[in-house]
Amino acid sequence: MVSDVICTIILLFSLMFYLRIALSFFPARSDGIMMQVRELAFSVTEPVMMPLRRAVPPMPGAVGGIGADFIVVFLALIVLQALFCR
Repeated sequence: MVSDVICTIILLFSLMFYLRIALSFFPARSDGIMMQVRELAFSVTEPVMMPLRRAVPPMPGAVGGIGADFIVVFLALIVLQALFCR
């Protein structure tokens, strides 16, 4: 029961995280629906990303703004899904 709730939270966060990555490659108008979706994904994921961005040094030659902080979150999500979502 509790693991189902945790798994759902992990899944929703993962979706927002992947959406944030995907939308970072496309321009969005400030008044469009894409910008609203981007802001939603950003507001959900930024509380996790900001402390990591401060703690993890930037990767030299990072492409598209995807740095070490994104890799750390991606790996953490894989581990959390393996632990809670069976």
